[in-house]
Amino acid sequence: MSFKQFWELAEVYTLPLNIFLFLLGISYGHYHYSITLGWELLICLIIIFLFHIAVNIFNNYMDFKNAKDDFDDYKMTTNIIGRDQLSLKLVLYLFLIFLLASGILGAFLVIQTGWPVFVFGVIGFSVGIFYSAGPRPLNSLPIAETVTSLAIGFVIPLVSTYLATYQQSPLTLIDFGKVLLIALPTVISMFCCLLANNTCDLEQDIENGRHTLVYFIGKKRAVQLFKGLMLFVFIWTIILAIFKLAPLSILGLLLLFPLVWKNLQPYFKEQIKLKTFPKVIASFSLVIVCYSLLFFFGAW
Repeated sequence: MSFKQFWELAEVYTLPLNIFLFLLGISYGHYHYSITLGWELLICLIIIFLFHIAVNIFNNYMDFKNAKDDFDDYKMTTNIIGRDQLSLKLVLYLFLIFLLASGILGAFLVIQTGWPVFVFGVIGFSVGIFYSAGPRPLNSLPIAETVTSLAIGFVIPLVSTYLATYQQSPLTLIDFGKVLLIALPTVISMFCCLLANNTCDLEQDIENGRHTLVYFIGKKRAVQLFKGLMLFVFIWTIILAIFKLAPLSILGLLLLFPLVWKNLQPYFKEQIKLKTFPKVIASFSLVIVCYSLLFFFGAW
């Protein structure tokens, strides 16, 4: 397997967003509490990277194995495994290596920092594995967007907040709620990306027995929901600033709205995976990066 094939199989290009979600949690901890920037944060970030790669490899593996359209587009021309005729055994071994490495480091981190990290880890690992595994994987259910976006957009900032503050002031349930409030822009951005992906893939998903949220509400309502949630992200930043849950600097995100709205016009008109979906990914990646950076600069 070449590095280029591994890059696509593991979707390594999606890793940087985890850094900004991690940064958001640390920034929130600094804005409201005293924090300690220790080795625990670095170990946690490495775990997130390793598990992220493991999950992406596993998702591609399961998508290939479960695809019913053997002689159609997806299995032999879209999925990297079929298109490049990769060894299924090698793909599975790679998944297990990265999963084991993240699990060992995770166990070490739990021993050093306490049981809350174990809870966060179990949630993340469970969602990652069962997203495409089991008799009814998450990616075939109408709750896929909600569960996955919370596991990524909320749990990563939460665990980084915890690791940055646990030695100074352990987080309470109220603190967990506050982290959720400041993480809503990232959660909803993730939700919109997943919703758009499933909207573009609706016909293919139906062929493969996946009944996602879009299957139940239809493409037209899915696009309307997408628009409403996108507007909510920008409105919510104003609310966070007003109630001092976040620094005023996040209001700079509002300057992005005209650009994001313009970039998404092609997707609003037609939901095509290769043609308009990349505009969704680019737009909401920009939102997540800018929101995290604006929070960071305002907090520090």
